[in-house]
Amino acid sequence: MADTLDRLAATIASRRAADPGSSYVAALFAKGVPKIAQKLGEEAVETVIAALGGDARAVTGEAADLLFHLLVLLEATGVPLADVFAELDRREGVSGLDEKAARTPKPIAPPPAAVPEPIFEPGPSLALGRKTTERRRIRRG
Repeated sequence: MADTLDRLAATIASRRAADPGSSYVAALFAKGVPKIAQKLGEEAVETVIAALGGDARAVTGEAADLLFHLLVLLEATGVPLADVFAELDRREGVSGLDEKAARTPKPIAPPPAAVPEPIFEPGPSLALGRKTTERRRIRRG
């Protein structure tokens, strides 16, 4: 399987600079990483839909599209497929829960902020015993 992915990654790299009018890969690269990432997301959703539909043949096709677009994204972002394989090798034999916990930073609660004591200084109307709910008259005219 790694040979297949390696060959596909090499093909994608070789078509990167091709004419966008004659190469789907080159057309994706011409649109940039945002479009490539969008396509990868679309393929992921289509793979999920196929899986939920219970159609193994559709899942196979969509999974192939997903892997293809992932390889395009890796090439576009400068991440070698070998680095992904190395990361998978590093994780081998490690519990998925332990691995995820090790890479997920624990949120640190900020220290409670000191809340200043409310300062109450009576204004002139309170000091003189006037009502503070007086309405202002608006002049129209």
